[in-house]
Amino acid sequence: MTPPRVSLLLVSHSRALARATADLAAQMTGGTVVLDCAAGCGPEHGDLGTDPLLVQDRLTALDTAAGTLVLVDLGSALLSADMALDMVDPALKARARLVAAPFVEGAVAAAVAAAAGLPLDAVAAEARQALAPKRSQLEEEAPASAPPPVVAPAEAVEAAAEAVIRDPHGLHARPAARLAVAAAGFAATLFVSDLDTGAGPASARSLVALGTLGALCGHRLRISGRGEDAPRAVRALADLVAACTGADEAPPPAAAPVMDGRALPVSPGIAIGPLRLWRPADPVVSQTPSTDPDADLARLILALDQAAAALDREAARPGGDILAVQAVFLRDPDFRAAAARKIGDESRNAADALARAGAEAAARFAGLEDALLRARAADLRDATRRALTLLSGAPAQPALPPGPPAILVAEDLPPSLAQALDPARVLGVIDRRGGATSHAAILLRGLGIPALAGAAALLPDTLPASAAFDGASGELIFNPDPQQCAAFAARRPAAAPAMALTDGGVALPGGGRVDLWANVTGPRDAALARAAGAFGIGLLRTEMLFLDRADAPDEAEQTARLKEIFALFAGRPITVRTLDAGGDKPMPYLTMPPEANPFLGVRGLRLSLARPALFVTQLRAILGAGAGHDLRIMLPMVTDPAEVTEARAHLEAAHRSLAEEGVPHAWPVPLGVMVEVPAAALTADALAEVADFFSIGTNDLTQYTLAAERGHPALARFADATHPAVLALIRQVVEAGRRHGRHVAVCGEAAGQPAAARRLVAAGVPALSLSAALFPGIVAALGERETAISL
Repeated sequence: MTPPRVSLLLVSHSRALARATADLAAQMTGGTVVLDCAAGCGPEHGDLGTDPLLVQDRLTALDTAAGTLVLVDLGSALLSADMALDMVDPALKARARLVAAPFVEGAVAAAVAAAAGLPLDAVAAEARQALAPKRSQLEEEAPASAPPPVVAPAEAVEAAAEAVIRDPHGLHARPAARLAVAAAGFAATLFVSDLDTGAGPASARSLVALGTLGALCGHRLRISGRGEDAPRAVRALADLVAACTGADEAPPPAAAPVMDGRALPVSPGIAIGPLRLWRPADPVVSQTPSTDPDADLARLILALDQAAAALDREAARPGGDILAVQAVFLRDPDFRAAAARKIGDESRNAADALARAGAEAAARFAGLEDALLRARAADLRDATRRALTLLSGAPAQPALPPGPPAILVAEDLPPSLAQALDPARVLGVIDRRGGATSHAAILLRGLGIPALAGAAALLPDTLPASAAFDGASGELIFNPDPQQCAAFAARRPAAAPAMALTDGGVALPGGGRVDLWANVTGPRDAALARAAGAFGIGLLRTEMLFLDRADAPDEAEQTARLKEIFALFAGRPITVRTLDAGGDKPMPYLTMPPEANPFLGVRGLRLSLARPALFVTQLRAILGAGAGHDLRIMLPMVTDPAEVTEARAHLEAAHRSLAEEGVPHAWPVPLGVMVEVPAAALTADALAEVADFFSIGTNDLTQYTLAAERGHPALARFADATHPAVLALIRQVVEAGRRHGRHVAVCGEAAGQPAAARRLVAAGVPALSLSAALFPGIVAALGERETAISL
């Protein structure tokens, strides 16, 4: 865990001067240092002067173990600060330093020193010496009483490296997000500058700052850093820039110019049908001033954290890395600091502050010359809207108004809506704005929904009743007659024969078969999985019952929602995973303490065993909903047999209590384990003595085996479930399953990757569980002649 840094308090007669100085210092440090202002006096502190009570309040709010440095501008500011220090707790006073330093230069020098992790006394010394460079340039002698210049400690080393942007789209959202995430993993303070334009330095940890550099393909970037690990950090970031070539991203279709009857082609395909208008239901934002800034700041941070967590979960779906960029936006330190300043300095409420900060950040992107970077403004607006919805408590807006399938007409379609569209109900999309490079466009192509953008000039003031368009050419007509509809329909390619499953499985060319189960989160994908012919549900994630809420769902609610999903797979096997939360997936109502390494903390079954009431309630709901179904229960994050034995005792207690109450429920029920921890794979024989089946979670098993966080951009090459070490562990589990007669499946991401799936089957895995949308690719891969495998 990163230790706290020294914070800064600027005490000034002028609120504008203090704010401008704080902004300058923040820009120099990339927002990595906590700064605050105690400036002005009178009503709303709008008059010139200082207020000791305000200084006292800000000192208390800033206090950390690292201490607070206080800088003042003129004489009475010193008196107010000195008086405030006498009024605070003595322990807090001991952690504060009131320093005689130039206000602006001292603030910048102190902020840089604090960002480098220097202790309070060293930060104060840097502030006192802030005029030294100016004196040197003007050839003035320093006062005789001036202390010698402070030399940063040896560990505060500096380093720099250069890299050329090879991505044809420049430093756009995805590579910028990778840089920001990678930079956060180092202790050094890191900056990026564009040597070709002179833009920067920008904080390497800030996606907004990186994006507004406007760096294009071929530009030379300078990555600089200060801190103990600066040489390693700048080299890693330079390598990351060089590695981002854009080769892993599908190119957008060539844009056709907007002309009579043509829009920008975004997603190929033919759409014919009625038009339906969609407008974003922006939450109503009150401009009532804040009466409790601390409470508003807490509400702001909670909403941003919850919205980012929701985006993280959606990012786990195919194509979800686009939404992961929005999560990085919401965690951006500069973005958060800008919103927080509007609460602290302008007395705005949480929603008003967030709305204004989001609009300003989006406007900066919208003003850039590069079209790809301009398109990121929509991501910022979408991410801000999501967090504002949480702040307002408004219900989520439906993806499409009620009615029959239709062509959706939108104004700058947000990515979160595009990701949620159902191709069965949305025949196509016409976006008045947007473009082929927007994240919404990428998602629409992934969903196979025909789409056009930049159609504002073609849409009349009164929305026509219907339309027909070609998403590949951009051709668009309104209110087509039957002959025109037939002409467009004739352009649709003949459907290729679908590769169907045989009783939920794939026959292998060399003999044997592999069953395809489905990973499911709710009724929608359960219905799609059943229609796709899945053998059963191999992984029902129950987290969807517990997330994005203030309290835990009761047994009745859980039972009702599970029954809805179970009904869709009546007569087929259903595997329900108990709550996989905690640590990296916190839930506010569980009030769990923060963990230094949540991936190795109280997660999955560990959390359930630590909260038996929560666990038993869920088990009762699963058993009750499973009455009449082929049900099995799976435990996540299992490490040793004792945990399974303890969990089975809770399961049997849930069964006994339901039986005593006369509640119909499934019984007996097989109890299996997810093999995600190397220890579980290595002791699979012992686990087979207490577990009824195995399901291998390749995501966690890979990251734990290779000691590489799966989301770390600099370690992407280790996110490989087919690494020999991982495959060796998988083979051990398969062999243990055979020896003890335990069913074995793989339910991680690797099961949905054709090349990896072939390797898993070759290793002896008899069943794969994956998203039903990925079935066709896996069926085709396993049906190839060279896949001849004996199971």
